[in-house]
Amino acid sequence: MKTKDLRVLFVVDAMKGRNGVGAYFQDLVAHLDGVVARAELVSPSLEDPHPCQGLSMPIPGDPTQRLFLPKMRELTALVWEMKPHVIVIPGPGIFSLGAFWVARKLGIPVCVTFQTDYDSLVRLYWGPRLARLAGGLLNWVNRTLFQGSSAVATICESLIADARAAGARHPQLVGTPLGPEFVERPPLPLAEKLDSVLYVGRLAAEKNIERFLALAAQRPDCQFTVAGDGPLREKVEEQARRLPNLTFLGWCSRAQVVEQLDAAQVLVLPSVVEAFGTVALEAMARQRLVITTPACGINQWPELARGLAIMEEGESLGDTLARLQAQSPAQRRERAEQARHAALTMNRRAMDTWLQVLGHCARQAPLLPKRWPSPTLAVLRRLSTARPEL
Repeated sequence: MKTKDLRVLFVVDAMKGRNGVGAYFQDLVAHLDGVVARAELVSPSLEDPHPCQGLSMPIPGDPTQRLFLPKMRELTALVWEMKPHVIVIPGPGIFSLGAFWVARKLGIPVCVTFQTDYDSLVRLYWGPRLARLAGGLLNWVNRTLFQGSSAVATICESLIADARAAGARHPQLVGTPLGPEFVERPPLPLAEKLDSVLYVGRLAAEKNIERFLALAAQRPDCQFTVAGDGPLREKVEEQARRLPNLTFLGWCSRAQVVEQLDAAQVLVLPSVVEAFGTVALEAMARQRLVITTPACGINQWPELARGLAIMEEGESLGDTLARLQAQSPAQRRERAEQARHAALTMNRRAMDTWLQVLGHCARQAPLLPKRWPSPTLAVLRRLSTARPEL
């Protein structure tokens, strides 16, 4: 099958534009538009609700995030109308599991992405006993999805091994695409003086925002900005009231993120758990300096790592910032230009790799197990076709 004939449906639990996974698929679908015959994204949104999103409830401990339930009738109707060659899901999640079930019943190949370090997250948030229980459940769900899928894709080398351990037979390493707003708009030159530091992301424990706040307190000679939302919002707001050199913006749109990146000289990603770190790639595309911790998966891409300032062993965040400031303006400009070149190269290669994975997945359709009649699916199809409009 030719690439231009592919129809691909992405079904994602993450809210559009609210975290790294949501942004990842939003950008990927934007790039596929016009390259394949049809690319559709089903993803919950607070600003523009999708027809397939149903009731929601707040996630305990994080009022900025909500758990949405899919409208299975609408989702089934979309699949039936679109007849996708591939359904892509970043399982596990309620939307993902619903799409996986429909795909299995209709004999549609599924591509599962593995782009979250679930074990590290549950260990961070829950005690050892609950973490073992939750981790075991997530691994069981992942194993089920992997065994029933035609392709598995992941975003960094360390997750390849984790995916194999969870039951994936031949996981494929794909890159991370960039939103057009980060690529197409010419970047502004890097300022001579490095005194503007930015954090963009969720305000949550795994992002280690406290380290960024501590740096702002230690360096009154620099201006610090936080853009994001999450369960630690009150802590950031309190620190912003105390420190005259710290500005808190709250959640920002993609266009606002571009503006903030262009206004800063360096982005800091202080995470203790970070499968990749899309915002770091976005900052590189805007020709900005980026500081990452060793925990960030983006470091595992050698061509990208050369454009990053990765914290060294025994080094504090302040030490890494001082190391960048000790360089000449010309050295910093050269690093930033190298970073943009590497990010744009990653963007192109990511799309080429994704098209290869999707094409290979679509060709697996004749090898799928024989479909058995499903009374539940039949009822959903009757309900959806009985409606005058989807």
